[in-house]
Amino acid sequence: MARQKQHWARALSDAMNLATTVAACVALGWFGGKWLDSKFDMEILRYIGVVLGVAAGMKAMWQMAERNSEKSSRDRDSQ
Repeated sequence: MARQKQHWARALSDAMNLATTVAACVALGWFGGKWLDSKFDMEILRYIGVVLGVAAGMKAMWQMAERNSEKSSRDRDSQ
């Protein structure tokens, strides 16, 4: 029972970490693109920044999924 509680807390922690990481990536892309837009007067840079932010967020999601997959396979092998 205690292990399930630890697992639940870890899953919640991972979900919150992932959500804030993705939001931060998109926000940094937006504001970075907006800053570049003001410097070079090209509105497309804002959207390129968002796309790059989304790509960075997806990369973070992929890395977390790989880590969780490896951890799950190790847990199954140890049992």
